[in-house]
Amino acid sequence: MDEIVIDIPRERPFSAVADLVLGGLAARHDVTLDVLDDLQLALGSLLDHVEDDDGEVTVVLRVAGGSIEASVGPVGARTAAALEEAPDEGIGLRRLLEAVVDEFSLSSRDGAPWVDLRKSYALAGAEG
Repeated sequence: MDEIVIDIPRERPFSAVADLVLGGLAARHDVTLDVLDDLQLALGSLLDHVEDDDGEVTVVLRVAGGSIEASVGPVGARTAAALEEAPDEGIGLRRLLEAVVDEFSLSSRDGAPWVDLRKSYALAGAEG
């Protein structure tokens, strides 16, 4: 299992670092562009939604058993609430994640909320 942990400032421009790391990890495992696009959209949207705050946010990326998992945290109460409430008519964070990843969940680490994402993939060029 490959695992990469990065700590980035919560300021918006730094989410591009997570995108680059995810892209490199996906390329190393021959992940299709469709899956990479979905993951980058999910991760970018989640990082954009994280409340502006001082400090850093941690992104943990894992590849194991035909799936890529990402954990992001700690996230604020507004982000956690957006994922727990029923989706409304618009395209909110919850609806977006439901559309682009196989599953997402909230977890707690050191008393703070984290968001866990999982997306299965097939190898690029694999027939299926």
